[in-house]
Amino acid sequence: MIQNSVQNFTPSNVDQKRSISIGKVLLSTVAGLTAIGGFLADWNRTHLFNPNWPPHAKFHDAWTISVGSLLGCSGLYYLLRNSSRPQEDLHIGTMLPAIFWITQGISFTFPGAKGLESEFPDLVPRVKGVWINEMFASAGILAITGTGYALERSRLSKTH
Repeated sequence: MIQNSVQNFTPSNVDQKRSISIGKVLLSTVAGLTAIGGFLADWNRTHLFNPNWPPHAKFHDAWTISVGSLLGCSGLYYLLRNSSRPQEDLHIGTMLPAIFWITQGISFTFPGAKGLESEFPDLVPRVKGVWINEMFASAGILAITGTGYALERSRLSKTH
């Protein structure tokens, strides 16, 4: 019995089990960035530890960090789990982190809402007078998400 298990455990079988597509790499990277991005971007003097922010503003920032972390981790779960419904997992695993980035972009449409440049213009780059702020980050991440989703969906449609 052990002999049969060893024979079936060949390097080619291992490589097939461990291979991950480019689409899934892109989507997992987005989900991972979504999970830790709030800590990286906001756990500092410009946001959570900003002495000029009232406690309620810090509450909303902590909420945003928590939501991003939960959406990113949940997305990773669906993207990386082994299930009998890979297409459904792909849809859910893609959409959960995307919700965070979509809502970040939408936030700029609210009255008086502005990006980091409103308080810390020295930290936000400008190209020909245009601030390259969180809106551009959202658009870029969503473009990567769309690319990863299209690639992975195409791969799955060929295998299932």
